[in-house]
Amino acid sequence: MDYYKKGEERFGVISSRIYSFGSSKSMKSFYSFIADEIKNYRPKRILDVGAGPGDLALLLSKMKNIEVYCIDPSASMKRIAERKFTKNEIKNVKYGLGSSRHLPFNEKFDLIVTTISFHHWKEKEKSIRYLLKKLNKKGIFIIYEFCYDKLNGFQRMSIGKHSLSIKEAESYRFKGYKKNIEVIGKIIKLSFAKQS
Repeated sequence: MDYYKKGEERFGVISSRIYSFGSSKSMKSFYSFIADEIKNYRPKRILDVGAGPGDLALLLSKMKNIEVYCIDPSASMKRIAERKFTKNEIKNVKYGLGSSRHLPFNEKFDLIVTTISFHHWKEKEKSIRYLLKKLNKKGIFIIYEFCYDKLNGFQRMSIGKHSLSIKEAESYRFKGYKKNIEVIGKIIKLSFAKQS
């Protein structure tokens, strides 16, 4: 099954290896920051959407009493991640092929997170609605992206299309969920907390 929508960036064997090599080094502190933030929510079951080579999942798996689930549309990314999990003897991570529109898991999650992946999604609002239904009673969905408003001219030219503007973040509204927007350096954090 092809989990990509027409127009979405695809990651094959070579591009996945290049991405994994670069992100494992350049994004290390970013993923550490996110893992530390997630610890504060004390989730028991987490879903990482667009998990790529599994760098964030590796960090999350070290938290106590936690189940980590990952999805990505790329079989190549999944293979890279699973090799990392095997090498590090990680047993509490499940990785499936899927997308922001299709989860291969029936579980509900305390926390769903996506990091520098949201800009790839072709049907953003539809995907958010779908994922919000996968949250537990007091669950939270968090999107981390580069903040377009905080990028300089060169950065806007190079990674501008891989970012989220404050205006776009403000446009998403879903009944029954409390939205929060936070800008941390050049990163925007958009979250939706389920209201009981």
